[in-house]
Amino acid sequence: MHHLGEVVIRRQKEKLIEIVRKFVSRGQPYVIMNFPSNKDPGHHASWLGLSMVLREVTGRPPVLTGSTSKSIDEIKSTPGDAPIFICGGIDFGDARTGRDDVRYRLMWKYPDRTIIQMPQTIHFANESLKEYAKRTIGRHRNFFCMTRDDQSFELAKANFDCDVEAGPDTAFGMGTLKRFEADPLRVLYVMQPRGEDDVDIAKARAIADGPLTNWVNGPNSLSRMRKSTVVKSALRHGFSRTEMMAEHREDVAARYVEYGVKILSGAQRIITNHLHGHILCLLLNKPHIAVAREGSNLHDVIDSQTGDSPLVEKATNANELLVAMSRLPYELGGAWYKSSKPMNLNPTIPVPDLIPQPSIV
Repeated sequence: MHHLGEVVIRRQKEKLIEIVRKFVSRGQPYVIMNFPSNKDPGHHASWLGLSMVLREVTGRPPVLTGSTSKSIDEIKSTPGDAPIFICGGIDFGDARTGRDDVRYRLMWKYPDRTIIQMPQTIHFANESLKEYAKRTIGRHRNFFCMTRDDQSFELAKANFDCDVEAGPDTAFGMGTLKRFEADPLRVLYVMQPRGEDDVDIAKARAIADGPLTNWVNGPNSLSRMRKSTVVKSALRHGFSRTEMMAEHREDVAARYVEYGVKILSGAQRIITNHLHGHILCLLLNKPHIAVAREGSNLHDVIDSQTGDSPLVEKATNANELLVAMSRLPYELGGAWYKSSKPMNLNPTIPVPDLIPQPSIV
């Protein structure tokens, strides 16, 4: 079946490779920091995509990975020409981390190292945190900031004394993904609570009902070190502790991504307010609707980077969601179709509504 997101995915991955090649070359050592501390498949997708791109460009594993105070201290024992890549995750400027943010700690501890913040949303909880970021970045002078949405780019350009560039989320470094065999499910809602920014979708769910998941609570067992990881690392690199941990973190990230893929695989339509819900749907060739308030970062990303794929429609309220659902393409017998009529809410779609799309069949 033709992949309706392939062109977008290839473009985003090529952009990531272009970004990475500015800082590392074949065989050069490097460090990756900010390994996810949660069980969110999306954050692990960003880590796995970054790991895959860096391996592709350099042809080697990282000399160190981590996010804890201990791993930050261990950077001093790595080669001086090893740049530090910070994987995107929780928003840069988040109040929960404050001045203990891994970015600030790295900049203060390693003033002579090249530090690259990979594409990330930037949102400061208050002015004092923003001022602290400005001072810390200005003092370092060798910090490079990548943003993944227009609002973050404008904020960084206006406030940070460093090179700022827009780029795609590193999850695109994984490329296209394969679905798992799963029982078919008509509609799935993958929604993250966002407080005052929430879009009320109750009306839409009353008409197009389906399971709702926040998908961030995968099994703890996915984080455990496995014998297969030890064996694989030993065969590749010997029994180096740092390389074994790098292998372990990559395997853990792959397991959480697989967990997310299994949740999405059976759904014919997916409604999400997660950025990574949107990205994984693209990678899986899944029609979906991105629900967010007007002017959101999620819609910014779609408008500037991914919106030319027919797999995604946007909505800012329940009425728009229902209309968007009728515009999504669907697959029948291995070919893609799109309805020219309002959405039929019956369990089955009548044959007369099927109109083939010559450009994508």
